[in-house]
Amino acid sequence: MKQVISRLRQIMVVFLVGFMFLLGQAFSFVNVAQADVKTPEGIYYKGVPEEQNNGIQNDSQVRNAQSKLKGAADNIREKLNLDEDTPRVTKEFLKGAKNRAGEAVGNQSQGSREGYYQNPPSKQLRDKI
Repeated sequence: MKQVISRLRQIMVVFLVGFMFLLGQAFSFVNVAQADVKTPEGIYYKGVPEEQNNGIQNDSQVRNAQSKLKGAADNIREKLNLDEDTPRVTKEFLKGAKNRAGEAVGNQSQGSREGYYQNPPSKQLRDKI
């Protein structure tokens, strides 16, 4: 019995030492192999803290990207005629479709619980047995 207890004690000590070693590795905050970020993209994505960026600015890249995007948006707006009013025929079509949808909904009786997802009362599953 004493041999079993001493063997269990040895196993427990080895397990605890290994666990403490792994736990120490997991929670050690050592700055190993961290490279300095010097590119504008790295600074943009906050790869470098504010006090370490040494005044590098990427305003020119931002302005360039904004002007390109504005040009693309203007091109799309022009090609799709987004600045013009909706044609009269299209307005009439939408109005007619809206009226037809309203009529279809209005024709359904409000008291009926029957729908495509329900069985009609005449075909209840319990009645088929």
